[in-house]
Amino acid sequence: MRLILISILLISSVMFAQSSGTVTYSFNVPFELESITNQDTKDFAKKIIDLANNQEFELSFNKSQSQFICVEKLNFASEFDQKLNNVAKSGFTSHDVFSNFEISTQITIMNDGTLVEDQINKLDWEISSESKMIGAYLCYKAVLKIPFVNRYRESKIKEVISWFAPSLPYSYGPKNFHGLPGLILELNENNKTSVASKIKLSDNVAIINFPKGKTISKAEYEKMLESSMGAVILSKKREKETDKQ
Repeated sequence: MRLILISILLISSVMFAQSSGTVTYSFNVPFELESITNQDTKDFAKKIIDLANNQEFELSFNKSQSQFICVEKLNFASEFDQKLNNVAKSGFTSHDVFSNFEISTQITIMNDGTLVEDQINKLDWEISSESKMIGAYLCYKAVLKIPFVNRYRESKIKEVISWFAPSLPYSYGPKNFHGLPGLILELNENNKTSVASKIKLSDNVAIINFPKGKTISKAEYEKMLESSMGAVILSKKREKETDKQ
């Protein structure tokens, strides 16, 4: 089966001549509200989740660059709802991400408007022979294991599952996920799923409009966050340690 999969990947890489494309993704963000007893808090949380589930993102790409940005909508009932939509975007869906694979550089627009510049690293996907159809495309499963440190300073590993289409030989996907021998049509991260709903390929080279302005490194931004949130994290950690006693 592995030899068959390799053959499919090699054959598909020469099937398309188009140099650019645009893919629209929608999000499915599940959230358990039953544990929230306060009705006002529950209504507020539900509104944010509903906003997240109504968001759409567009992935545009050419041969060496890509951008993954939220599709702006103008039908918010109030300015407050628009701010809530930004909260939903930051906490549940995605920041806007711009990638230049020629120079291995990525810029992310954070919720506060800060431009964070980071290196693009190779992602160590584990490709399996498991497959399924997404629309008209045969997709294969790939798993990425990402080590991270949680808010209690504990080392953990999270799994990101993607389904990519070898017949669409573009190494792009939602958010900052890339590097597979086919376009990612579905991605599951932290129980949140993004799924492609529209695909448009073109012979014309897509222009990727990178944000302009001062950038800071990911390390600098994390340090800035730590200084503002350190007291909260330390407090939560102490609460957890107290619970264990």
